[in-house]
Amino acid sequence: MPFRVAIGRCDSRPPYRTAVDETVCTTIRQRLSDWKQRLPDDAVVIPTEAFEDTIVGGHHVTLGTYKLDVANGETLVVFQALVHTWSRPTFLSLGAVGRMYAEGLLLKEDGNVEPASDDLMWQFR
Repeated sequence: MPFRVAIGRCDSRPPYRTAVDETVCTTIRQRLSDWKQRLPDDAVVIPTEAFEDTIVGGHHVTLGTYKLDVANGETLVVFQALVHTWSRPTFLSLGAVGRMYAEGLLLKEDGNVEPASDDLMWQFR
């Protein structure tokens, strides 16, 4: 496992430190909402892993999407954002430093969709 340290909260709920963080978290929540409406029908089109680099408020931001099979035929869909900054980071690794935010959905075997629990989200936060 690569070296990484997570410090502080990494969910996308207020309060936000900066307008950049608020914009990034709004993006995560919008993606969650959009996919929740499309699941389970469109689960096959979610990429296993995809990344998009963008600039938000002058900050480099990496947006990530993950899809993993978890126990009992369930599927975890995660939306993650890393705001690359040395200003009060919550995430430190060999590859990046910044503030990490992540939220997820759990697609149950019966087709129901619910928010992912913290124990499923820990590896993305």
